[in-house]
Amino acid sequence: MPVVMRSMELSDDEKIDRYSASPVAEKPKGPDYPYGLCISLDEASLEKLDIDPKELVLGGIVHIHALARITSMSTNENESSSTCRAELQIEDMAIESEDAENEDDGD
Repeated sequence: MPVVMRSMELSDDEKIDRYSASPVAEKPKGPDYPYGLCISLDEASLEKLDIDPKELVLGGIVHIHALARITSMSTNENESSSTCRAELQIEDMAIESEDAENEDDGD
């Protein structure tokens, strides 16, 4: 089965549900993506990935290939609903520049 990329961006309704005490008429404030989907790569990590930080472009898009280990799973049930959660620890990954690939396709 092919891998399908899914946008993890929160809708305005999801932001209201997560970050607002009460619904508001204006666009809700809060992060555009759920907590925990941000990955920080320090200089040593970039070096392991053979990435020159000088080649990274702010706002650029990169393609991440990752293998993650499931480190925790939980289910919480109450009278009206059930929620589940899984925590993943990324263990192996590779990154390629989508911007460079798109430039190459345009030639």
